[in-house]
Parts: sequence; structure tokens; C-alpha cells
Amino acid sequence: MRKSTIMAALAAAFAITAATTAIAAPKYQWRLAEEEITDSVCDVYANEFARILKEKSNGDIQLDIYPLGTLGTPKEIFELCQNGAIEFVLDGPGQVGSIVPENQVFSTQFLFSDNQQVNEKVLATSKALNELLNSAYEKQGVKVLAYWSEGAMDWTANKPLLKPEDFKGFKMRTMPSPMIVESYKVYGANPTPVPFMEVYSGLQLKMIDGQENAPYIVQEMKFMEVQDYYIQSAHNVYVMQTIVNKAFFEKLPKEIQEIVLESIEELRPFAFKVQEDLNSKRLEMIKEKMRPDQKIVALSPESREQFREISKQTDDTYIRISGNPELAKEILDTLRAEIVEAEKEASSN
Repeated sequence: MRKSTIMAALAAAFAITAATTAIAAPKYQWRLAEEEITDSVCDVYANEFARILKEKSNGDIQLDIYPLGTLGTPKEIFELCQNGAIEFVLDGPGQVGSIVPENQVFSTQFLFSDNQQVNEKVLATSKALNELLNSAYEKQGVKVLAYWSEGAMDWTANKPLLKPEDFKGFKMRTMPSPMIVESYKVYGANPTPVPFMEVYSGLQLKMIDGQENAPYIVQEMKFMEVQDYYIQSAHNVYVMQTIVNKAFFEKLPKEIQEIVLESIEELRPFAFKVQEDLNSKRLEMIKEKMRPDQKIVALSPESREQFREISKQTDDTYIRISGNPELAKEILDTLRAEIVEAEKEASSN
């Protein structure tokens, strides 16, 4: 989508919003664009964010939500937030890795804990993310208010993927991220970047052999209609980012900033429960509709360790492609240590 087309769509969308709210306009009217469709985990989060802001401000804050495609691609809506055309965006790191390459730490497979509650704690408290990585975002004119999970990611494929060697020559769909591409190359796969809305047809036409996503997205996009195996790999966590334009946020009155930050904190347990409930329900829906020739399989503990060790081969790639190698290494080393520490704490409780 060309910039002129995006801006025209943006102007039309904002004009409609303005017309419908002119009678009783709130003191603050903000816009949030998201990378997912209506009723997704991302969309439920966005609407709850809007509700909490309105409630905490006694109606002074209105947050208008623009789902996937309304204002452009995931990369384009990030750029709109960078430029101040919109105030907030919900985007995954893989979508904007070319702009903030340090965020590709999230594409390191088998990095996070197998315990999702441990991962939630790390995302909320990590110095590696909330301080070090956020410094890279701030250089791009935005600020990450929260990193949060949409759940563990699994593989779907036209054959079982249970060992690293099963990936040899396998055409895996990826997002347009050098780090994600490298994450599959080290297994011997043939990573193939494909736009999200073209994944189903790509699988159907055998242009790609498999894809990765959380269970709710697999069910929502009907990927199992054109796949034979659902592999419970939990090889990564799909991290979502609540992003705000930095200049906009810093100009807000202190009390309004506090309302935003308090709302973000209230959303953390809400988001975790939403993704946990939705992913478990959608996995059951996948199971119920499976054909006799389809199977759900899982990685063994031994296989997980094999994948984990091979995945470490991408460390050098992450550091090399980052805008700041020294910062990238510090982010990765600090995050790994934080995950280990959080797992120790969890096992002792």
C-alpha cells in the first residue's frame, strides 16, 4: 500500500470517527491500530484497554480501535505511530524487525521457558526488555509500554516435525524477519517469507509446507484445513508490544500518563487469562474437527534439547544484524539469565 493511499484511508477513518463523536467529544481522543483482526487476543486486549482508560478518566479518554487492514500493514501502522499520525499501536516484533533489529531477540527459538507463567513474569519485569531493548525503540520515536504474550507458538505441517533433521528442505512460512529466516535455516529448512493473509492459499497450493502460530490463530485462520499435522512444539512465545508515540506520551499531563500506565498494568493478568483460555479452547476446536488422516504430535524432552542447542547457532546472527551489536549481546545475555532465575524461583515455590 502506497503512502498516499494509507493517508487517504487514515483521513477517511478519522473523519468518520470525528463525525460520530462530535456531539460529546471527550477531552482526549486517541487512536490505536493493531496487527490482528476483530475478536483476536490482540483485539480483545485493545478494547479492554479502551474500556479501562475511559473508566479511569471518567470518560475524558476515548481510544478508537483500528483492526488489521484498516490503516495498513503491521509495518505501516508502526510507521504511523512513529510519525505521530496515530498514538498507539499493537505490533509483534517480527513485523518491525527491519526498523528495530534489536527486537529480533524474540525470534530466538527455544529461548523462553516451557512454563508460560514464568514467561509472563519475565516479560513484565525484565531489564533486558523494559530498559535495554526499549532504549532501541525510543531512538525510533516510540516507547514500548508493555511486552505481553499471546501464547506459545506451535508448528503445523504436511509431515511430522519432531527432530531437527525433519526440517531438511522444508518450506516453512516466516514473517519478513532476517532472524526468523535464520532460525529455520539452522535446522536445514527453506524459510519462505509470505504475507500473513496469503498463508492459507500458500499452504493450499503447496507453495509452503508449514507455518508457525499460536493455537487460536491456527484455528481462526483455518490452517488445519490444508495441513496434516499439528505439532505441539511451543518453540517460541508470540510476544505482542503495546507501543506509544514517545513525543505524544511525554507531552501528556503527569496524571494522564499515570492513568495510561496503571491501565497497562491492569491489563497484564487480563491478557494472560484471555490468551490462555482462548488458546486452550481453540486447540480443542482444532481437535474436534480433525480428519482421521490428521494427527496432533508433540516434541519429546530430548528433542526439545536438540532444537534448543541448535537454535543457539543464531546468536551470532542476532548480534550481527542488530543496529548495536554491544547492546544486542547485552539484551540476549541478560534475558537468558533472567529466564533461568525466574525458572529457579518458580520451581522453589
